[in-house]
Amino acid sequence: MNVKNLLSGMKSRAMDTQFQQDICALYFPKDYGDTEPDCKAGYEHLLPLLTDEQKMSLEQMEQAYIRRRNYASQYGFKCGLFGAFRQFFGCSNAKDGGFQDLVADDLLTQPKMQRHHENFANIELCNELDRSIMDALNEENKEHMVSIACAWQQRVYSAAFDGFYCGYRAAYDLMEDLMPLVKVENMDKILTMEYYMGYIKPYSEVERLRDMAA
Repeated sequence: MNVKNLLSGMKSRAMDTQFQQDICALYFPKDYGDTEPDCKAGYEHLLPLLTDEQKMSLEQMEQAYIRRRNYASQYGFKCGLFGAFRQFFGCSNAKDGGFQDLVADDLLTQPKMQRHHENFANIELCNELDRSIMDALNEENKEHMVSIACAWQQRVYSAAFDGFYCGYRAAYDLMEDLMPLVKVENMDKILTMEYYMGYIKPYSEVERLRDMAA
C-alpha cells in the first residue's frame, strides 16, 4: 500500500470539478451590489469594440482568473480546517475563525501572496493582460474594463471566503463524529465566527428586516 498515493487521491477527489462547481454555486451576485451587473454591461459594451487580439487577451485573462478562483477555494478550505482545529485546541481566539490572518493577509495581500508561486504568476498574468487591453481604450471604455476585472476579483475573494467556511464546518463535522457534543460545547465560538463572517445577524437585525419585508 502506498499511503502517499492514497492520500493524494483522496485530496484530488475531495477538491475535484464538482467541488469547484459547488463553490461557484455559493456565489450570490446580489450580495455584491452592482459588481455583476456592471461586469455584464462591460462585456456587452466592449466585445463589439475589441480586436481579435484583444478578445484573445481577455479570454486568457479570464482563464487565469478561473485558475486563481480554483486555487483560492482549495486553499481557503484548507485554512478553514486549520482555523477550526486551531480554535478548538485553544491556539487562537480569532473571532472570524482565522480568515483574516490565514487567508486575507496571506493569500490575498502583499507581500505574503508571493509565496503562493503559481497563483502569484496568475495574478501577474491577469495584471499584464489587463494592462495590454486597457492601454488601447479611451477613458469611457477603460471604466468598463475595470468593471470586468473587479467582478473577477470579487469571484476569487468569494471562492476563498466560502472555501474557508466550508473547511471550518468540515472540521467540526469531523470532530463531531468522535465527540458528539463538540459543536454544543463550542457553540459560542462557532456563532461568533459565523457572525463576524456575515453568515448570521443579531436578532434585532432579523426583526428589522422582517418588519421591512412585511
